Amino acid sequence: LLPSHPFLRSKRTHRLQPLHATSTADLEDPTLIGEAEHIEELENSFKLEGTSEPTTIQGAVHSIETFSTNDGPGIRTIVFLQGCGRRCLFCSNPETQLCVDPTQHPELDMTDEEVADLVKRYDVFLHPNDGGVTASGGEPLVQPEFTRAIFERVKDQGLTTCLDTAGHGNPTSWDRVLPYTDYVMLCLKAMDLDLAAEIGGTNREASERARDFARYIRDNYQDSTELSIRWVLLKNMTDTDEELTALADFAKELAPVFTHIQLLPYHTLGREKYDYLERAYPLDGMEPYSYEAAVRAKEKLEKQGIKVILAQP
Repeated sequence: LLPSHPFLRSKRTHRLQPLHATSTADLEDPTLIGEAEHIEELENSFKLEGTSEPTTIQGAVHSIETFSTNDGPGIRTIVFLQGCGRRCLFCSNPETQLCVDPTQHPELDMTDEEVADLVKRYDVFLHPNDGGVTASGGEPLVQPEFTRAIFERVKDQGLTTCLDTAGHGNPTSWDRVLPYTDYVMLCLKAMDLDLAAEIGGTNREASERARDFARYIRDNYQDSTELSIRWVLLKNMTDTDEELTALADFAKELAPVFTHIQLLPYHTLGREKYDYLERAYPLDGMEPYSYEAAVRAKEKLEKQGIKVILAQP
């Protein structure tokens, strides 16, 4: 998990520093908000050549967590990229949502080479048990060229790569990243498209695109990429029999790339970030999902032949 308040890594020291740039005024600035009509322009802005060889790519990095055991196999370094086109009701990292031009925000600016050099410091811990680097966010596929460049470099270091995504983009951008991706953790919001749009803060088309992304991996990358599904349990929303049955059916469609479903009981650990950003918390009044209810959801999926991992409270 990230710290209680938004933090950013200083480009020069690689230390985490408080984020002062993101204010209430920033949230109201349409040039910063990651709405759909701005995403393509912002994606293009992340393709900036450096002076070293091979060419370096600039991107917007919110923060880097150097040690995680919950975001892919082994021990992993997580690169939290800045920018997301969704506004999920349960988002615990709202400070990563704004899409920004890294050239205009030097506190976020980092190159793929800098990321790889930082990761290299932890090689001795990351190499065992298929450990490596996970790109998260935000939404890493908002910055496909930067994500690809990071993955290409760390794979050259002998590490595995994992993409934590909601399936943003299209086949063109997917093909930039997936050839360098060993594992994908796809966060589906719901199986009913209207419910998925409500939870994800987008529309039915974006929700359907997430499923298309999973099918695209199945049809084009089954020899190189494994796919798991992340599913947040929300009471009377994503834990109904209808939703869980539809989820199990969809997972079966994804053979042979599908490996398991990871159930994530809803929690309020990111709540104070909304207060810090002076934003209303979307799920105000909803209680954290009980572990006992999560076990029951797990058992329902397992009865349908699905491998399930339940995140610990």
